[in-house]
Amino acid sequence: MLEDKVIILDFQAQDKEEALTILANQLVVSGAVKTTYPTAILKREKNFPTGLSTDSVGFAIPHTDAEHVIRQQIGLLRLQQPVEFLQMGDGQAIKVKMIFMLALTKPHEQLEMLQKLMGIFQDKKIVSMLLQESDPQLIISTLNSAGIV
Repeated sequence: MLEDKVIILDFQAQDKEEALTILANQLVVSGAVKTTYPTAILKREKNFPTGLSTDSVGFAIPHTDAEHVIRQQIGLLRLQQPVEFLQMGDGQAIKVKMIFMLALTKPHEQLEMLQKLMGIFQDKKIVSMLLQESDPQLIISTLNSAGIV
């Protein structure tokens, strides 16, 4: 579910819309999602924020309906500088450094994947590696070992 062609490291985005668009378009290029996916991601993020603040860093986990997905994929975007997202649940503004964009084919898998990612976000060792590693293959290997397959 993870491929180095959908991992973008240290991108300088002006705002969340630019960050989401860049990553969603990369998923289109990879062949994992339909051309409708980027617009659907932006629309869903506006209505259902996906930001998540942890002790160490802010994450976002944008996703949308399976109808926009061709095959399962997770895109990862690490930002050079955090951008503002709204937090899921309470809508508070938070600074997000990493975006995990989900392209899942079965709706019930979203909750399961969100739970797996939440576990990763609580692991300080993995988070530290995600923030510093420059080799996409090592990031993939670490995430796979943590159950993101």
